[in-house]
Amino acid sequence: MNKILIIVLILCLLLQGENIKSQNNPNRPIPSLKISNDPKDQAKVNLQELDIQVNIFGNIAKTTMTMIFRNNENRDLEGILTFPMPEGVSVTGYALDINGKLRQAVAVDKSKGIEVFESIESRRVDPGLLERVEGNNFKTRIYPIPAQGQRTISITYEENLQFHASTGFQYHLPLAYKQAIERFKLQVNIYQTDQVPTLISKPDGSLIFSEKNHIYQAAIAKNNFIPEKSLVIGLPKRPNENNILTQANQDQSFYFLSNIFIDAPSKAKTWTNKIGIIWDNSLSAKDKDIQKELALLDLIIQQKKNLTVELGLLNISYVKAGTFHIEQGNWTALKNYLLHLTYDGGTDYSKLNDQVLQAEEYLFFTEGLSTFGSNQVTINKPIYCISSSAIADYSTLQAISKKTGAKTLNLLNTSPIDGIKKLSSENLKFLGIKEHADFSEIYPAIHTEVQDHIAITGLGKNNNLKQITLLFGYGDRATQEVKIDINYQENELDVHKIWAQKKIATLDVDYTENKERIEELGKQFGIVTRNTSLIVLETVEDYVRYAILPPTELLPAYHKFTKEQSVLREERMHDLLAQAETAVQELKKWWQTDFKAKKTYPQPNRIVEESFVEPEVHPINNAQAATSKMVSSESRQMFIADDQYSNLEEIVLSDLEDPVSDQQHYSGTDVSDRTTAGAKITIPDIKNDNMYLQVLEKSANPYQTYLELRQAYLGTPSFYFDVANFFYRKGTKDKALLVLSSLADLQIENADLFKTIAYILKQWEQYQYELYINKKILDWRPMDLQSHRDYALALLDNKQYQKAFDQLYSILTQSYSPEAADRDDGIEEIIVMELNNLLKLNQTHVNSNNISKKLIADLPVDCRVVINWNSNNTDIDLWVTDPHGEKCFYSNNSTAIGGRLSNDFTGGYGPEQFLLKRAVKGKYKVEVDFYNDNSLTLAGPTAVMAEIFTYYSSGKQERKIITLYLDKTKEQHVTIGTFDF
Repeated sequence: MNKILIIVLILCLLLQGENIKSQNNPNRPIPSLKISNDPKDQAKVNLQELDIQVNIFGNIAKTTMTMIFRNNENRDLEGILTFPMPEGVSVTGYALDINGKLRQAVAVDKSKGIEVFESIESRRVDPGLLERVEGNNFKTRIYPIPAQGQRTISITYEENLQFHASTGFQYHLPLAYKQAIERFKLQVNIYQTDQVPTLISKPDGSLIFSEKNHIYQAAIAKNNFIPEKSLVIGLPKRPNENNILTQANQDQSFYFLSNIFIDAPSKAKTWTNKIGIIWDNSLSAKDKDIQKELALLDLIIQQKKNLTVELGLLNISYVKAGTFHIEQGNWTALKNYLLHLTYDGGTDYSKLNDQVLQAEEYLFFTEGLSTFGSNQVTINKPIYCISSSAIADYSTLQAISKKTGAKTLNLLNTSPIDGIKKLSSENLKFLGIKEHADFSEIYPAIHTEVQDHIAITGLGKNNNLKQITLLFGYGDRATQEVKIDINYQENELDVHKIWAQKKIATLDVDYTENKERIEELGKQFGIVTRNTSLIVLETVEDYVRYAILPPTELLPAYHKFTKEQSVLREERMHDLLAQAETAVQELKKWWQTDFKAKKTYPQPNRIVEESFVEPEVHPINNAQAATSKMVSSESRQMFIADDQYSNLEEIVLSDLEDPVSDQQHYSGTDVSDRTTAGAKITIPDIKNDNMYLQVLEKSANPYQTYLELRQAYLGTPSFYFDVANFFYRKGTKDKALLVLSSLADLQIENADLFKTIAYILKQWEQYQYELYINKKILDWRPMDLQSHRDYALALLDNKQYQKAFDQLYSILTQSYSPEAADRDDGIEEIIVMELNNLLKLNQTHVNSNNISKKLIADLPVDCRVVINWNSNNTDIDLWVTDPHGEKCFYSNNSTAIGGRLSNDFTGGYGPEQFLLKRAVKGKYKVEVDFYNDNSLTLAGPTAVMAEIFTYYSSGKQERKIITLYLDKTKEQHVTIGTFDF
């Protein structure tokens, strides 16, 4: 009966989530707008118009996509548009409508772009930001999409088309839209060609080419249109087509792009008898082109016939799956095994080593995204990296193969037959230019392999040069020369941007070493890179305020404002040291206060509201909190709280001795009268009535049931969160970690999602993973104080005491934007508590000579509670109710027995902190309240992490952690723990 019930429930959930599956595919190759993690919300913003312009000159294509999105909600929303680009291609143009006119973006440092965007967005005006995230994937944040209104954006990219032996050059535009587009337009222009282009694939049968004056054109315009297929155009090679395109510069130099077709005989490679296959079976690998990868593998096996294959599977672990002995090319057993693999979890390249498989060389099928660990591989034998994924990071794959003396294959735009040619041969190599004194900055790099065709770009030193001689050969010896006459004919091509993209792609293979050079190129040429973004601001004043050079049409006004100094430039907060020193003095004063018990008198059964005496409320420094949170009569009644607790697991901490203060660095504090009795922390069993958890509870094979249910929740973070906690409670911690790590594969470079992962990893004491995840967040969002704090505390969990101390202290010494400083006002009190705790408990491991002595204080407390949350522009409140029934919260932040609450953080990510120097006997209740969500996306539930300490900074401190999702639509406030003294 249970089995039948489970099947019925699964079917119901799958039908319920039918749309989820289509709308939350993590690897969609088309631009897709996301406003929420809940697929039901996606319909609230639709693509109203899509206008695509494609211009092709030779083998250079320039594509501009103009999109109009309509918001059907009655509130302004922020949208996030994501899309992948082909290997080596970047976005070169971005525009956003401002006052009904498209305004072009300008290049800016990536972290500054995020900081400026969020600062302006908080004022509810019109910024736009486009950035590159991991892999060759791009993300643009659009605000606002006005209530019941529309927003227009335009994205341009230029690419050097790939050559295919069968079809010639090939242009590919993904158009796999699932929803009807109200107005769809497509215009294709192919210039200066005598060869008839072919439509290999087209979105609609009516699309055909017509020719006039050597220009081929095709166009369609449709209403309520769903494209049937992607657009793929074949451009046949012309006879003797070796040519060179140029673009003149102001100093008589010029950029050039040369297309070379060459007879490139190759030397056959002999595969070894023992090949290792590393097969990425993480969640993000689920949507790669597995059939294409198997077709390539078949060609390799048929070439060798008799061999031994050792198969290793990689997600967050790397394990040997088996040894397959292949005779006469029969690899049925291996193929069937690969076809029936389960894809789950994140990816950790650092797990790869040469001990798991015994092989002479490796084929690594993956997408280049190590989402749950470092991408450094410790295998010293040749690793041939192969990817058919639209989101692949080819820079990482090239770095791995180059280091091991192998090759990388982009199987997304290469046929298996062409792929085997590249992998199974030693090919002719490009060895440079004979007239090297006349040219510089030639790309691709020397020793790049050539198969039939190569595109070479560089910088010519003067425009009197008549010819260029390209050198090719094997090893370092040139065996062929190709001479090309230079044509200085004017054209509309941005050859300089193709050159810059190729240079950036070359430097990006060693990103760490070339980071600054890549940033300079991105800014100079207006190209989006890993550390350069494109930004659009609404007013000239904003460009002046943030010292960002505007687009050409705004330059006169920009220079006028700058000269007249009529616009105040942004005044950054230099550091937080003065505030931190003040916080220490206030904490000392509070700690030294004797909070004597006050005599209370009995109350009548009926309380008259008019006679209510409001407790003393200390002023809240955050101005926004003071204006946004008004204490009503009803809320005042909540100072006296319900003392009912249920469904609690008890964790007993007993026989704790009186902490002893080390006076070497601390003075002025006497703790001899502190409570010495045992303390008991109780963590609640948070109830979750989601139907999929009921199904899992009834299942005889919960993991298999999870895989079946996952189809209905493929892109829903809370599903993985709940299921991971389910497996953890059941004691199957390996499965819990695997499911949790899948969150890292859901959305590329999503800091909020990664914060959720980090909270759970801390709770589960998976400290190495916690450190990696928090370092990623810090790399993405260095402008946030919380990113630095979270990373510092992860270092502390990993017992890297000096690094943790230095990282915490750095929070107080760096500069911040006024918006960030205002949003996080009061965080200094939390930082100095953690600095002093770290120093006191680990003095032998920490050198504190370089910090201000005014920051050092011994402040042990009986109780400390800290909450953090993962969503920006969200207000989560911490409530602690003492045994006398008095609640410490934002409107009553100092209690009669000495409870102290930090500033009320009404935006950002927290944290909020409760301190109690000396606990009176009795039970304390800890709650969190979802007060408000000012986020501009339909963000859904917020992940909250609470750390509950007893005897903090005493030498005997204990910590318990709870993480939960809080959904304002379901739970206003939740009890997260109690402690008894």
